[in-house]
Amino acid sequence: MDISNIKKVYSGRIGCACGCMGKYSYNDLPDTPDYANVNVRSVKIMAKRILNDSALVYSDCGRYAYVEEKVRNTSKIVYFVNPVV
Repeated sequence: MDISNIKKVYSGRIGCACGCMGKYSYNDLPDTPDYANVNVRSVKIMAKRILNDSALVYSDCGRYAYVEEKVRNTSKIVYFVNPVV
C-alpha cells in the first residue's frame, strides 16, 4: 500500500480526536513535528484497515476519512497530506 499521501492515523474512542482518548501514529514526512510518534508500520496497517472498511466515510473537504464503530465506541481516522476527492 502506498502511504505517501497519508500524514497520520488515529485510533481511539468516539468523541474526541485530540489524542486524549486515543493514539496518533505519524508517517515519516519532512513536515512531521518533532514530538510526533513516527511509526510507518502502524500507519500502513491502520490505513489499510480504515480505507478497506465498508463503512468508510470521506470528509467533505477530503482531508481525512474515518470509520466509527458504535458497538465498540471506537473511531479510526486517516489524515491525508493532499485532499482526496
